[in-house]
Amino acid sequence: MIQVVLNNATLETDNPDLRDRAYIYWRLLSTDPEAAKDVVLAEKPVISDDSNQFDSSLLSELLANIATLSSVYHKTPETFVTRVRTIPKTEEEELPEGFSNTPRAHILNGAPSPTTIPVSPYALTKQTSLPPASIPDLLDLGLDVDVGNSNAMVPVDSPSAPTGPPLPILLPAANGQGLQISAQLVRRDGKVFYSLILENNTQNSLDGFMIQFNKNTFGLAAGGPLQVPELLPGTTRKALLPMVLFQNMAPGSPTSLLQVAVKNNQQPVWYFNDRISLFVLFTEDGKMERDIFLETWRSLPDSNEVSKEIRGILINNVDATIEELASSNMFFIAKRKKKNQEVLYLSAKLPRGIPLLIELTAVLGSPGVKCALKTPSPEMAPLFFEALETLLQA
Repeated sequence: MIQVVLNNATLETDNPDLRDRAYIYWRLLSTDPEAAKDVVLAEKPVISDDSNQFDSSLLSELLANIATLSSVYHKTPETFVTRVRTIPKTEEEELPEGFSNTPRAHILNGAPSPTTIPVSPYALTKQTSLPPASIPDLLDLGLDVDVGNSNAMVPVDSPSAPTGPPLPILLPAANGQGLQISAQLVRRDGKVFYSLILENNTQNSLDGFMIQFNKNTFGLAAGGPLQVPELLPGTTRKALLPMVLFQNMAPGSPTSLLQVAVKNNQQPVWYFNDRISLFVLFTEDGKMERDIFLETWRSLPDSNEVSKEIRGILINNVDATIEELASSNMFFIAKRKKKNQEVLYLSAKLPRGIPLLIELTAVLGSPGVKCALKTPSPEMAPLFFEALETLLQA
């Protein structure tokens, strides 16, 4: 019986409040059935309605403050708040249906024309006028995380965002009941963002999007709320979510796994896996002088050096390779010839100042690159080799 009720409450209902409560009970039952029993059967206070006992003057004052704590406490603001100044009330101008009271300049500066992308007036208003807010809670639906609440955010469909290769599809529409999500970590202007594309292939509008990240090696977490206006049927939205580091660290050996949960008001929580490309975390101050590079290399013990042969990678042009690596904050230090091989020395730096000293050896025009990495944190070597292979294959 309980299973049937929970299934109906989580999968069949259209009420998001009921669905979220059902997830909470489900989580509680799966974690500790005895605790769930104590919660459900706990003694409950008597609920009574005493609003009929208020005099008319108090009711008038409470109605004037219906959107404040006064209506909750049934007390006038003066009884529990010291008033510093009075905010003048302004009468809002009523607009015809279908018009937004967002200033025209706001719409023209950032929003696309309605003739090119179907967007509701509500979506435009929400995109340009929403104030920063703390990251919403996903009710810990299987993700044990502590999300940071930095107020930094980037608008949806930011026109200044540079274009690049297509984002990988992490949640296909077939698995998301018509919602398709493409996403990837990116680095822009010295900061880490989570770039998303949300595509609505359902027959209904989707809104109330929230996102949460599970514990991971670098403690990556959302640095602000996911700003996605109402997603109409057949439309696509882009979002650029600021990320913060070292907020919810995962114990154990380093891994590139990034587990993500996305929720909206009309669907269940969607879980999918992503990868953390290490070069997204490389900082812009990773370039070393030659003598410092040599001194650091010699000061580190041989046990801190890890090597790997990366097969299938072909280097035809040294300068083009150096330029490509520099775009990901891997900086050229020196090069030399060793018989018929080209040897490159580069440096990079991870957050918290962890240096990476890199030696690449390859024969131009022949597949295969040997990479030696020396760093105070050799446990990062597998993640570095994985990222380097992806970068050189691009």
